[in-house]
Amino acid sequence: MSNSLPPVKSGKWGRLVFGGVWFLLVIAIVMLWFAYKKDPASIAARIYYVARYGINIDDGGALSGKPCSAPCVFGIQAGKTQFDQVLPILEKNGIASSKCLEEPNVSWYLFTCGAGRLNVEVDTQTNIVVSVWLLPNTSISFGEMIEKYGEPNYVTLDQEALGTIHPRFYWNSIRMSVLLPEVSGETYDVEKTTVVEGISFSDENLYRLSDKETSSYYKPWKGYGIYQAPVVTIPLTPIPTVAMTPSMTP
Repeated sequence: MSNSLPPVKSGKWGRLVFGGVWFLLVIAIVMLWFAYKKDPASIAARIYYVARYGINIDDGGALSGKPCSAPCVFGIQAGKTQFDQVLPILEKNGIASSKCLEEPNVSWYLFTCGAGRLNVEVDTQTNIVVSVWLLPNTSISFGEMIEKYGEPNYVTLDQEALGTIHPRFYWNSIRMSVLLPEVSGETYDVEKTTVVEGISFSDENLYRLSDKETSSYYKPWKGYGIYQAPVVTIPLTPIPTVAMTPSMTP
């Protein structure tokens, strides 16, 4: 017994699907056009940047362990890999040096590859990698990260803009932090299906475990569910009065 739809209904269903895809494509083109009209130089530069340097890093090895397992990322490991090894190791693991830009600074040196997909920071004093962070091409759920690495130790709820929350979770054992997407509001519902935005690994000095154990900024993991943004207190500045105004009389 066949479960296929009758020809007429199948054709109608196909037209509906095609129409929906076409509608979404038109909307995307229109949005891109308006963005381009608003800031043509920036949009054009971004399109060129992604086309020129873009790469597919898949999950960066976070779940697959390819080409190496965390805390190793494409052969690079914070606290171990030396400055002059970064590009050769990336090349060996499939990241062409032509896809990487280099940004020197007084205290650090940054390799950013794949239009920001993979980033490696080196301390210029030690010439050792201090952090590696990535933005996966493949969708990774927060539940998959916990299934593989166990429960995180701490969470921070950054408010980079008023009325927003940008949570980050920390695993002490491999000095890893996982960033979830920013949302508007005062609470964040952390679920197994929440998609991971970024993953980073740090050396011991940058990770600063002692700070996480003593600072109230880091909250303990309490499982899936609602996390409340910290209350931001604004210190009150007293209004000067006559009694508070210093005398100018010699």
